[in-house]
Amino acid sequence: MNNRKHKLPVTIAGICLIGLIGFKDTGIFVREYVSIDDATQVAFNEEKVTIIGEKQDAIYEIARNETIRTTKTSQKYRVTVDTYILDKPEEGPIRVLKENEILQILKFEDDTYGLFNTEDGIDGYVKLSDLEASVEENISYGVSKVDKVLKDNNLFYTLIKGETVSIKDFKDNTYIIIDENGNEFKANESYIDLRRSRERATRGSISRRGTAVTKVVQAAHEELGKPYVAGDTGKRGYDCSGLTYSIYLNTLGIKLNRSSTSQSSNGVEVKKEELVPGDLVFFRTSGTGIGHVGLYIGDNNMIHASSGRRQIMISSLDEAYYKQRYITARRIINN
Repeated sequence: MNNRKHKLPVTIAGICLIGLIGFKDTGIFVREYVSIDDATQVAFNEEKVTIIGEKQDAIYEIARNETIRTTKTSQKYRVTVDTYILDKPEEGPIRVLKENEILQILKFEDDTYGLFNTEDGIDGYVKLSDLEASVEENISYGVSKVDKVLKDNNLFYTLIKGETVSIKDFKDNTYIIIDENGNEFKANESYIDLRRSRERATRGSISRRGTAVTKVVQAAHEELGKPYVAGDTGKRGYDCSGLTYSIYLNTLGIKLNRSSTSQSSNGVEVKKEELVPGDLVFFRTSGTGIGHVGLYIGDNNMIHASSGRRQIMISSLDEAYYKQRYITARRIINN
């Protein structure tokens, strides 16, 4: 008996969510998945799937972490052709339903009829073949596996390890993440874990530390190229602690101490290997004491006001100068 491996170009089944054929959610595979049914292997990879609620011929149940849902069937249905709303299936017409009327589903009777409520308050049965489900764009959820800043043009989005993220789509091995304002960002598939997602979360219910961090990182990027001015907090330019002081105060209303030395007592201490965007990083410039501070932005980089370069710039913590002079780090945003 030979196994066959198929790449199906048509819509196929995915996660079980709704129990009626004809009114289905749809999703997309996020990795190649092989389902073995008797002697046949069926392979799916970035193909659209139909999410249904019962197993039938050629229907495959797929684990949740293999797919994301991209559209969701609402409880609203549109009448596609003049038809009747009935007192019982197949009998007892109540009145004519006109094309484009909107109905609310109450329950599905079988594969042919459903019990609906009209906008004028009538309950009755309607043929499902005369209706069209209202399909809306759906948001799935995953959990970040990394601490990383994503960028799209001049906008930023901060992934914080362990926090829930909103996923709009998946293509070319990349998740399309959206922020609270609907802005889209691309995230490598290795950054996101679907298995730990909270499927019942909603965009409005997610409280993200990453949102606050993003505001700080965004504000820091907007200051790039401005001049270094000793003792200044933004009127003409910034010194190193003036930059971090102003960013936290102006974006989150958090008032840090004013000097780099005193800022090293703000927040909580974190190890260098545990740095996340938004943390403050401190260095000695002479002697053994702290003389410089920068804002960590991920990927081992910081934004800081450089007295040597006389401007706000991005530098790597791996640069010999900073690597040799690194002292400590503090986390200001804890929750």
